[in-house]
Amino acid sequence: MNSADKGQALEAWFREHGGYLNPSVNIAYSHEAGYRWRANAPLTPGSKITTIPHSLALSYLNALVDDDFPIFRDRRHDFKVEALGFFYLMAQYILRERSFWKPYLDTLPSPDSDLATPLWFDDAEDLAWLHGTDVLHTMLRRREVYERYYHDGVRTLQSGGVDTTPYTW
Repeated sequence: MNSADKGQALEAWFREHGGYLNPSVNIAYSHEAGYRWRANAPLTPGSKITTIPHSLALSYLNALVDDDFPIFRDRRHDFKVEALGFFYLMAQYILRERSFWKPYLDTLPSPDSDLATPLWFDDAEDLAWLHGTDVLHTMLRRREVYERYYHDGVRTLQSGGVDTTPYTW
């Protein structure tokens, strides 16, 4: 399925499940900007653009009530709230062919895509550009937190009998 088809599938899924998208707005894709809402006609001031029902929000709250993934409900106190959301998203992504959120997940960057934000820089040359900036220190601290979330979460899943092979850093 190409990028335009994925956008159309996401838009159809969104509307089918109670999401409102102004008739003058659609989901568009470009290589430079990715997926986004785009007005295809002028909008009047005060126009409602979109309404997203809670049932379509992929969040840690869904993890707490999803019977297909009882580990998240049963071990919720072993995860930081943010980490619980990350791991639930990963679980949905890993099993996306069966996931309710498949059309949304299909529009996310894949784990093997070229993620070009400072958090993913691993080359000393790339990081050198950040020396002397707040970005370097913020990114390094954030990376430490995320890495701790990852290792703690993997241990929690393993202790609950979950195969963690697909959960990679």
